[in-house]
Amino acid sequence: MRYTKNIAFLFIACIAISMNSFGQGKQLKKADAAFEQFEFHKAMKHYKRAYSKSNDRTQKIDMSFRLAECARRIGNYRQAESYYKRTIKMRYDDPIAIYYLGMMQRNIGKYQDAVESFHLYMEKVPEDIRAQEAIVACELAIDWVNNPSRYAVANMKVINSKFDDRMPAFGNKDYTQLLFTTARKGVTGRKISAQTGQYFTDVWVSDLEKNKSKRGKGKKSKPKWKEPVSLGDNSGAEDYINTKFDEGAVTLNERGNLIYFNRAIMERKEYHIPRVYSAIKKGGAWEQPLEINLPVDSNYMVIYPCLSADETTLYFVSDMPGGEGDFDIWVSEYNKRQDVWSAPVNLGPEVNTADKEIAPYLHKDGTLFFASKGHVGMGGFDIFRATKRPSGQYGKVKNMKYPINSSFDDFGIIFSGQDAINGFFTSNRKGGRGGDDIYEAKLSDLKFIMEGLLLDEETTDPLQGVNVHIEGSDGSSFHAVTNKNGLFSFGDQIIKQGVEYDVTYTKDTYVTVNDTVTTQNLTINDFEATDEGFLYTISVDLSMKVYRLPVVLPRVEYDLGSWELRNVAEKDLDNLVEVLETNPELRIQLRSHTDFRSSDEFNQELSQKRAEACVNYLIEKGIDASRLEAIGMGETEPLVLSEDRNGFKKGDVFTQEFIEGIRSKRKRDTAHQMNRRTDFREVESNPEDAEKYGEY
Repeated sequence: MRYTKNIAFLFIACIAISMNSFGQGKQLKKADAAFEQFEFHKAMKHYKRAYSKSNDRTQKIDMSFRLAECARRIGNYRQAESYYKRTIKMRYDDPIAIYYLGMMQRNIGKYQDAVESFHLYMEKVPEDIRAQEAIVACELAIDWVNNPSRYAVANMKVINSKFDDRMPAFGNKDYTQLLFTTARKGVTGRKISAQTGQYFTDVWVSDLEKNKSKRGKGKKSKPKWKEPVSLGDNSGAEDYINTKFDEGAVTLNERGNLIYFNRAIMERKEYHIPRVYSAIKKGGAWEQPLEINLPVDSNYMVIYPCLSADETTLYFVSDMPGGEGDFDIWVSEYNKRQDVWSAPVNLGPEVNTADKEIAPYLHKDGTLFFASKGHVGMGGFDIFRATKRPSGQYGKVKNMKYPINSSFDDFGIIFSGQDAINGFFTSNRKGGRGGDDIYEAKLSDLKFIMEGLLLDEETTDPLQGVNVHIEGSDGSSFHAVTNKNGLFSFGDQIIKQGVEYDVTYTKDTYVTVNDTVTTQNLTINDFEATDEGFLYTISVDLSMKVYRLPVVLPRVEYDLGSWELRNVAEKDLDNLVEVLETNPELRIQLRSHTDFRSSDEFNQELSQKRAEACVNYLIEKGIDASRLEAIGMGETEPLVLSEDRNGFKKGDVFTQEFIEGIRSKRKRDTAHQMNRRTDFREVESNPEDAEKYGEY
């Protein structure tokens, strides 16, 4: 009896195992078939079921890798990272899983983890340079995040849904209408796409509200974008654009009455390659679209159309042969007389890479914006710009950097007006409403202000009437005077980016102060974000010393090669006369110097004449010659600063090597001038020296 029960149990178990294996095998076949048809969302569903039923370790490893591949292909990078980690832990024998793990970590902003994965891959496959390039990209991305561009980005919450919303396009020349592709509820095609797992996409539209004056204030509030509606609902006529199939990636002419867009038809469960259609708007409604006669084999995609302003050139993306990689940007010219499009021309290797390029957008100034996975970027698709050369070829490709680009997919940028200041783009970055979202990009203004407070060093009282003079390296010159509170300021109409300013602070009976400030070599982190843009403030907090005759001896400076006293030098010597008259026991040395230019012999003679010129002036003013000593120092004693002055620092020694190392000519000339001087030293009184001094 027991024997019979055991036989029955084994029989039932075998049937269960057999049925489970049959079910697992059926799911695997469906998964593989969907994978080969690029229906990655559908394939994932079947792989998950097959994986859960399989007891074959080798088979499960392969399915785990396929699951990771599906997640990667549909842009679910976090899920892909998890699957690749599991696959590697299960000892998948192909190192490519490690490389893709690094790519997924990079795509979700885990740059340090990505670098470690790429290093591990390099150990296993040292000949593959992609990993080294990816490491460089990670290091650049970290730097770009730490030093962001001037663009500010914001999620367009009123437009976006929890489904994919992407590829914005302006619907009129006033930029008050925004068309975009969406997979949200309410689209015409209610079936789920096997590629994305979402509804088939439609073209929807949002209009910008007109400016409204705020009641009682006379000011206009910032207009807002309206809740989007289907393109057909917006016209009030029959919708010929949106169908039960996929529509999207729209481009329009400037008048807004000619539209080009993608449509991908599915018939009898067979997905047809997406092509470009066009339609004309008459009476406020779109007519029946027709596929354009572009000479591209029907086996290849024609996606992301972009129409030039003159409506004669079409940029698009295709996987046709003859390009540089998976998806390339191509261009075709329209012959209106013959109503035909020319054979497409590839934009070449400066724009296209061995990877994917998508979403071209031609700006009014001729700049081509596009997205790429092949150029060095932050992860996923990054947005780039390219400049048209005189030859007509596009090149000089530049990354738009953070925050327009992120570690996720960023693509489909457009700009309003004649410049690249206000625009929109697509991103699936963290913090969105769901899937792909549309973001607004705005180039923030840079504003510069210089403001300061000047005080008396001893009393700390505010100094009114201080003359503040600035001279910029761009040739500008401006003047301000401190008010009763000791304050002065130069606004953003005066202070400009990339300029070095020499600043002089002067006031009667106070020691003149010279300084240098600059707006050169700044990063966005040096600015304060405000509602009007980014603000950089040069703050001056300065105390000035009273020029006290018993304490401060003058500095007398000369023109190049001259010993004649300047007017300002004579005034300083007049002050010295007062000092000597009020201090009858004071004896001084007048020590004159030259800069290092000219010969030693010439400089020695010149410096002696300078010292004697000072002594003779003082004697003429009634100072006894026995109290004065003229000493020519030549170029032997370069100036050593005892305090910060003229943009130089305390302790600077004005040697030939030091001066020749100054890059600014203006500053070098100032240093030479500071070396051409007469300084003064007090000498202890000694009656025996009277005869020595008497010769002067």
